[in-house]
Amino acid sequence: MADNTTPKVRRSIHDMQLEYERGDKQAMEDLVRAWQGIQALPPSDERSFFSLGGYHGEPFQYRKAVDALDETDNYAYWGGYCNHGNILFPTWHRAYLFKLEQALQSIVPGVMLPYWDETDEYSMQSGIPSILTQETFTFADGRTIPNPLQSFALPVALSDGVASDDRAYEKPAGYQTVRYPLSGLVGTPQAREQSAQHNAQYPDHERNVALLNQNIKAWLRGNKPTTGDPTPAADGVYEQFKQCLDAPNYTVFSNTTSSSVWNQTNSGKVTSLESPHNDIHLAVGGFDLPGQRQSGQIAGANGDMGENNTAGMDPIFFFHHCNIDRIFWLWQKRHEQTDTLTVLSGFPGTSSNDEQGPTRGVAPGAKLTLASHLAPFKSAAGDLLTSLDCINIETQLGYTYAPGSFDGDIVVKRLLGDQRVAGGKKLHVSGINRSAYQGSFVLEAYAMVEGADGTASKRYLGHNSVLSRYNVVRCANCLTHIDVMAHFPLLDMTDTEAASARFHVELRSRTGIDMITPSDQAKMRVLPMNAVTGAAPKTAEIKLID
Repeated sequence: MADNTTPKVRRSIHDMQLEYERGDKQAMEDLVRAWQGIQALPPSDERSFFSLGGYHGEPFQYRKAVDALDETDNYAYWGGYCNHGNILFPTWHRAYLFKLEQALQSIVPGVMLPYWDETDEYSMQSGIPSILTQETFTFADGRTIPNPLQSFALPVALSDGVASDDRAYEKPAGYQTVRYPLSGLVGTPQAREQSAQHNAQYPDHERNVALLNQNIKAWLRGNKPTTGDPTPAADGVYEQFKQCLDAPNYTVFSNTTSSSVWNQTNSGKVTSLESPHNDIHLAVGGFDLPGQRQSGQIAGANGDMGENNTAGMDPIFFFHHCNIDRIFWLWQKRHEQTDTLTVLSGFPGTSSNDEQGPTRGVAPGAKLTLASHLAPFKSAAGDLLTSLDCINIETQLGYTYAPGSFDGDIVVKRLLGDQRVAGGKKLHVSGINRSAYQGSFVLEAYAMVEGADGTASKRYLGHNSVLSRYNVVRCANCLTHIDVMAHFPLLDMTDTEAASARFHVELRSRTGIDMITPSDQAKMRVLPMNAVTGAAPKTAEIKLID
């Protein structure tokens, strides 16, 4: 697929911004012109940002005009093309980025998609590079335009077309995508009123950006038990990216389904690439850092990045996923997997019925391999791409990455610290059916530990982010195997403390908190039936495992 033997370079967006600020403006201006161009294309154009953004989720009912695979497709509601929770997660999104980059190049030849280096020193200290958050962009000739990297106005309405849905997540034509701390729920009169009241508290864009960056920095660092400790915590995004680079094989590296089962039957804890990916989605879209419940907590933030249905409509989605692809390539180089990827046949995460549910065009229960198609992405010859077509980004796709964090010596050395968990007990949580909840949610694990003086203290163990859809029950990509499983290492806890501790998990969704608590270490919490989706009650389980 590469058109020459010299790979073109995807750079850090922050490095490009520094170059622009020093007076060398061409690269950034080309990028902005390309983004402005694809956003201005008619929504029926397959190169348009509306069309490309819609591959990930909504608009489900608009697909036929752009994505007809054959004449027999019935175009029923099916939940988008995106792959999550299975081995196609890294490669499908790699093909997705390549498709968008080609669209950018159709506007400005030679332009490349940069990555937001979420774990470089700038992001750790300051948050999102300002080129991705500022409201306007000024060219060298003095012309100022709305910044196409900051937001996107929908040219037509978004709707999932499901009669039983209360439609809170539908978006009208002209809707402008939003991020934390704002709410983008506008699909019903009640949702519009609630969002209007919420957003009225945050009328100043600069203040909102400051709040967003504060939240991003908190998620990147995670929770630290020691005040003032400058190293990232084990549950922070920085450390999770660092941990995923040590995943022992592609299967468990690639997705949360495989890594969760691996952690259930192996010592220590493996982190998949999908885990920190989920965290960034929720941090940008609208969840406060788990485990920190200060008085300043912003409830009601419902930005588009926080939900699968609309995440692809926020331009930052692609800069985030470009970094995910860069980390994928770093893992490949570290593990000598640049030309081949090893899949553990039959392992959870290798079936079309895993967490993602039936893949588009793939029968339920079908085996997923590197030869499985990555619909709707096609080669120049018109054939559907597979993972085999995009393993080596340099020789097959013709691009590579400029150095960034975790790459050789370009590491934020003063922020490093080996906090990987080599062994020890873990709190195992299972039996949580995500169809009982509207949209994304976060699991937070806690232990009540009794001290020598007989008083108990609440100890935070970690979190697990679940990036989901507003209506899972009616999504054909999500109907089967939708149980959530998570593992929390008992950091800094002795065996004696663990044996006597009382554990619980707080499931924080958009609509409230469910407490999952074992009674006498035996009885399990039964989650309630969801009034909108009709999901049946589910028994959740908490137990300690080695």
